[in-house]
Amino acid sequence: MMARTTRTPWDRSASPLSILLLTAMWVLLWGDLSWGNVIAGLVLALLITWLLPVPRGPRRRLTIRPIALVRLAVLFIYDIFVAAFQIVRVILTRRTPREAIIRVQTRAHSDGFLAATAGFTALVPGSIVIDAHRLTGTLYVHVFDVGEGQEALDEAHQRVIVQEERILRALGSAEELKDAGYRPGGSMKAGRLTEAEMAAHRASVLAKRGLSDDGRPA
Repeated sequence: MMARTTRTPWDRSASPLSILLLTAMWVLLWGDLSWGNVIAGLVLALLITWLLPVPRGPRRRLTIRPIALVRLAVLFIYDIFVAAFQIVRVILTRRTPREAIIRVQTRAHSDGFLAATAGFTALVPGSIVIDAHRLTGTLYVHVFDVGEGQEALDEAHQRVIVQEERILRALGSAEELKDAGYRPGGSMKAGRLTEAEMAAHRASVLAKRGLSDDGRPA
């Protein structure tokens, strides 16, 4: 008997997170925070999600923390200006930039947040995401001028991790923050979970799925 094949259902309904991120990227690329530009970005985002549907998966409720969202936008714009200034300085001084490709292990357990982190990172001048592995949550980022020494490489790596945390604290649910190892809340001062808190969270997740500590059915 031939194996029965089924097509993966495709979902043309718009994800609020996708719409928000695409609209924000449009506004930031144009650098014009006007009603006309926001509406144009919104229409374009709706059109993209309709013409380029994604495989249907589990739905999630969008969590928006206004203060954290404003902080994300303001600091992102600040990062863009700082990076642009640094590139101009390298050009004017005719200094040979020290380029590097860094590997960043992201913390979120979501394709959406992986894509958002990659998108925000790529929009900062001097940073290009050359590869993203969704199964491992790994980003490979080309940095235009990383500086000298291991400390400079660590700083470039940390900038991506901090960007991801800002996105998570602006749009991630409490469970998604815990999954990533962060305490719930919009404040960056909330910090990370301790090892004991991580173990308790993992046990809670496994219990909800009917699994024991070793991942086997309870």
